[in-house]
Amino acid sequence: MGSPKKEIANPYLKPDFRPMNFEQYKAEFPNLAGLDCGIDDFFDTYINVFGVTVAAMPNTPVPEVIHAAKIYAKLMDNDEDFTPDDPRIFDYHQQDLEGRNHLIVLVDTKAMDNAWIAFRPGQRFWVPAQALRPGHSGVGHSRDGEMDIAVEELFHKYGKAFQRVYPKDFGLPDYEAHDTWSSTLSNAMDQARGIDRTVRPINGKWTYPENAWYTYDDTSCGWGCQIDEYFWHIWATNIGYYEMLTRPPGTPKENSELRGWCNNLHSEWKPCSKQDLKLMDSKAYLLINNKDYQLPTRIPFGEYGGNRVTYHGYEISVDLKNGLRFMVNRGFAPKLSLKRGNTYFLDQSLEGNSGFPLRFSSSANGVHQGGEEYLEGVVINGIPGNRGSYVRITVAETAPDQLYLYCPEQKGMATDNFLMIED
Repeated sequence: MGSPKKEIANPYLKPDFRPMNFEQYKAEFPNLAGLDCGIDDFFDTYINVFGVTVAAMPNTPVPEVIHAAKIYAKLMDNDEDFTPDDPRIFDYHQQDLEGRNHLIVLVDTKAMDNAWIAFRPGQRFWVPAQALRPGHSGVGHSRDGEMDIAVEELFHKYGKAFQRVYPKDFGLPDYEAHDTWSSTLSNAMDQARGIDRTVRPINGKWTYPENAWYTYDDTSCGWGCQIDEYFWHIWATNIGYYEMLTRPPGTPKENSELRGWCNNLHSEWKPCSKQDLKLMDSKAYLLINNKDYQLPTRIPFGEYGGNRVTYHGYEISVDLKNGLRFMVNRGFAPKLSLKRGNTYFLDQSLEGNSGFPLRFSSSANGVHQGGEEYLEGVVINGIPGNRGSYVRITVAETAPDQLYLYCPEQKGMATDNFLMIED
């Protein structure tokens, strides 16, 4: 039995992606489970997405938190009509009275990560929660062709819900508990690997037949873990995400190549396109495209809702090779539209921003060409080049129809970067 039609009494308003501190969050969502275990000892920024808590540790760049929240919103509500696509998946997130099913955490340092894992209430939350570590959340990376680990990690969270809600087709039999039943997904994976759950690594290595197309070599990832990874692979391949990516995370753009991510994965996963999946893994293809289920079909770039939602985040970087220029989400001259009343965080955490503060002006090149710095609704946090630093603007009703970016320390860094202001 697939997912029901989209009829849901949503107790949560459409997400606006407002980052809140703990006191604000509890006041806004007083009945939300899982907030009384001591979570506030570890996390200081919270965003709610259809009842799912996205919690971030101190110094996590706010745009990364917003980015993660928007990815999950897109997974829950792929058509962006502000109602979750599958009521049963939505309900699953709400059912656990401890809040374990609706927690996504962004960690900042290994020490804090270890402290959270060791924290006794944290241990109860850890497995159902999904963690994003520094470098996992890539604002604007997918659009630039770079693999965004946040998309994978957050799909794992979403996939867990699917496995629990629809066990016959997507379920995860517990091999360690001696489960003998199989799901459609686990049967498809056994065929893709060419071996079943009874096979163990030999001499510290998985051994696969030559005709296998899913050959994950991490021996710490047992049969159940392999199903999680397989579900991600078939979904990302089916929606065209793998095929569009030109390189692995952290790889310079000059090293991009057509199907670069697929080439990187080839020793683990052979299909690259939806057509490849159809020809090579027909069982998975039929399952993932079963219209009875409402799996997301559009890539979650982290852009959910556009200017219909209130809070937004962008990554600012500096091109140090071609004349010192600001880039917004990897682009040199993006024509961004900002809406009056909305709030935008421009993250200057990347080291290349050091010494190059970003500012706004109603004139091109700002003070370098006789203009003035625009200050209304602007908040500056931290020092450029340090993790967590940003410039924030809440666009005033009286804002001009166009604003320009500039750097007061260096002329010409954003000559072509202007922001259109809309009502």
